[in-house]
Amino acid sequence: MRRPAGTGALLVASAVLSLGGYLVLGTQFGWPAVLDDPGTSALDAFVEAQAWVRFGFYLFLLASLLLIPAAVGLHDLIGRHSPASVSVAVLGILGAFAQMLGWVRWPIAVPGLADAWTDAAATATQREATAAAYDGLNGYAGGALGEHLGWLLQGIWAVGVAILLLRSRRVPRWFALLGLGLAGAWALAVPTATAVGLATLEFWGLNVYTAWYLWLLALGGLLMGASRGGEGQRVPGGTESAARSRASSTRQ
Repeated sequence: MRRPAGTGALLVASAVLSLGGYLVLGTQFGWPAVLDDPGTSALDAFVEAQAWVRFGFYLFLLASLLLIPAAVGLHDLIGRHSPASVSVAVLGILGAFAQMLGWVRWPIAVPGLADAWTDAAATATQREATAAAYDGLNGYAGGALGEHLGWLLQGIWAVGVAILLLRSRRVPRWFALLGLGLAGAWALAVPTATAVGLATLEFWGLNVYTAWYLWLLALGGLLMGASRGGEGQRVPGGTESAARSRASSTRQ
């Protein structure tokens, strides 16, 4: 995917879906604080807003899915096919996939646990087993895959993309530096907070992550604007070396 418009559209769509998921789950499910609740209370909260919760996590799932082709598209546009840029793209793909494995438990696996939890015929022992099953699923799919591995890999990808943008000069330097600052902040704060259980740091880290996603949306808009301006023209604020870089990449 060498055309900026396609990659830009993927980034914009991913950002809109992710921000929509934040809005839905934050208002209807108490996310992300609810992730730290045990199954005995988290399942009750899920049952109360099941339709909204499933909808919100489907938005997250689609947002992460779109980042896979977007990572490939960004590599084609700014990577120059160096080993470092290939590694950045691979980490972006793996990070998005790990997050998807975490998101998908909510619309697929948790509803079955919620049904067992609310079954009027269930005994106290069965309900305890259901809550324990939720805790195990939440710890592995949510904690290990989505929050730890997913955040870590996506954070490295986000920092790598900002560095490649600085080198490629496809966007204004200040814009690339802003992306690097936001990515570096949340890439350090969120995985660290989830690993050691610092709720305040995680809260602020996720706010920075939201700001970074807004930056990603703006990046998509810049790429789409550059495409409308013509394939031979650069992104506003870039340099002529970007045009030479694009011409070189088409010959490879």
